[in-house]
Amino acid sequence: MIGLRGLTCLLAVVWGNWGYCEDATVEKSAHPSLSLGFELLDLQGKRHALSTPKVRAFVFLSTTCPISNSYIPTLNKLAEEHRRQVDVFGVICDEMVTRQEAAAHFAKFKATFPILFDASGLLAGELGPTHLPESFVIGDSGKLLYRGAINNAYESLGRRRPHVEHHYLNAAIESALKGEVPVTTSVPPVGCLFPSDRGETSTEVTYTRHIAPLVQSRCQTCHRPGQVAPFPLTAYREVKAHAEMMAEVTERRLMPPWMPSPHSQPQLVGERWLSDRELKLIKDWVNTGCPEGDPEDLPPPAEFAEGWQLGKPDLVVKMSEMFTVPADGPDLLQNFVIPIVIPEDKLVAAVEFHPGNKGVVHHAVLFLDDKGQARKLDAATPEPGYSNFGGPGFLPSGALGGWSVGNTARRLPNEMGRYLKAGSDLVVQVHYHPTGREEQDQSEIGLFFVDHPVAESLSQPAKLVGSVWMANYEMDIPAGNANYLRSTTYRLPKEVVLVGIVPHMHLLGKSMKVTATRPNGEPETLIDIERWNYNWQDEYYYEQPFTLPAGTVLKVEAAFDNSAANPSNPSSPPKRVTWGGETTDEMLFCFFLITSQRTEDLIHTIFDNLGHDTRQPRKEVGTAP
Repeated sequence: MIGLRGLTCLLAVVWGNWGYCEDATVEKSAHPSLSLGFELLDLQGKRHALSTPKVRAFVFLSTTCPISNSYIPTLNKLAEEHRRQVDVFGVICDEMVTRQEAAAHFAKFKATFPILFDASGLLAGELGPTHLPESFVIGDSGKLLYRGAINNAYESLGRRRPHVEHHYLNAAIESALKGEVPVTTSVPPVGCLFPSDRGETSTEVTYTRHIAPLVQSRCQTCHRPGQVAPFPLTAYREVKAHAEMMAEVTERRLMPPWMPSPHSQPQLVGERWLSDRELKLIKDWVNTGCPEGDPEDLPPPAEFAEGWQLGKPDLVVKMSEMFTVPADGPDLLQNFVIPIVIPEDKLVAAVEFHPGNKGVVHHAVLFLDDKGQARKLDAATPEPGYSNFGGPGFLPSGALGGWSVGNTARRLPNEMGRYLKAGSDLVVQVHYHPTGREEQDQSEIGLFFVDHPVAESLSQPAKLVGSVWMANYEMDIPAGNANYLRSTTYRLPKEVVLVGIVPHMHLLGKSMKVTATRPNGEPETLIDIERWNYNWQDEYYYEQPFTLPAGTVLKVEAAFDNSAANPSNPSSPPKRVTWGGETTDEMLFCFFLITSQRTEDLIHTIFDNLGHDTRQPRKEVGTAP
């Protein structure tokens, strides 16, 4: 029999917000050669995540170079031709040009593709352009496939050919769309020289040019009115008032909240880790007195989607009544039972969670119950829902995902979905944190279904998603042990496609590293969390899902800190801690979100994993090795 605690902690049978998950039937590179895990604003103030699983083309441009300006019609045409499959961006990185001047210039030349304003040289520092214009093509694997001239219109400076014979940039894009390496990977560009110091920003760091775009893309998801953060960062006076604290918490990697170490694993969706260059910009700005800068450098106010981000849901369900969160006391994990009324089984392509009170809801997990177990737990308590730490308090029949602060709802691609049995209850576990005053919440959830019938979908490859998990139940942590070590392994019986990963520990968690060793291969890091923080645990999805062959060995290694030096330790003085689901207990779990080209391989892997879990030892007395 599978341990109840093991399955009730099923935080990721199919935890939500899948992010950009491509057609999983195509093998993808697990280790992109470029790190573009940041956002830039275009001249209209729209945010663009530069690390996405699609082909991207970046062309560095100038407002003064005539050769650069002459290519705008060519780039307009190319961007329109590939607009459904490729992101084509212009990039302006010139310390002498303000954002408003750049916007006026490209409006004059009627550029129809987005122009990114790389004020801090983040993208320039990564790609290293030498000329203006110079183009770069990044494949959907994240690798640089081409750099150089757009075409051969110019033989040299001042010498333009009467006829263009070679369309290098377009050819590279078309090769990338086929999953091929371009025949020509580099052609010397012709144009104005790109000054070598522009990637390092030699001018004074100011709020309007450097800090405001950074705060918009990195902070304002939470730090704006009506959101969970305790204060807004939407204007100069607000950012300046918190400047010293912002420099401290970013340098200490406390903000933005993001636990995985950068670049140690395949690219993750929504990565919020600040680069060393971004940290230096903040520090330099604070150290020079927080200068405001030229108003013409200020980007337009950021726009955030209101209402349903994915359009009208197929079904909207809501907590049956308001829940009151007390003014103070410990954080709460409250479970609410919501019936799902559908005429037949469905595959769920997306879930969009809307907190009723954004200032008090920290995160939510959506479990499924097809046996009415949660209804009994709810009936036994007088308040709406029932409280339980860790899992939902029963054996879930599945899950539909989750939500946490800063996450963006996304539809599964390629008509993939999670299984929803008709007649099931949705059990929403909400994490509330008191704000200092009594609050109320009544959250709602939008469900988006796959259009095709379930039977039809399951007859096709890579449509159904599920999970396997690994656990070590031999948890006996002596009081005072600051580095208690545990690990667990599992060998995949079938080939699967790894889409996401969800580590889980409690308050004593210190670090976790997960690796995969393919047959006859070396260990590859899947995720590396050097500093665990229970309050900011999340579900993590790979920009590029990748195949793990049968025989791959998954290994989870974790460390726990049960010393008085651990500020999260729930016991003072520290006490012996064993495995369990209560606040003062501890866990080691890791969930792997998977799909497969063959539904039978997915099902076989899930059942093999269940059997593996039943064979794990359930108790141990002693100290760590």
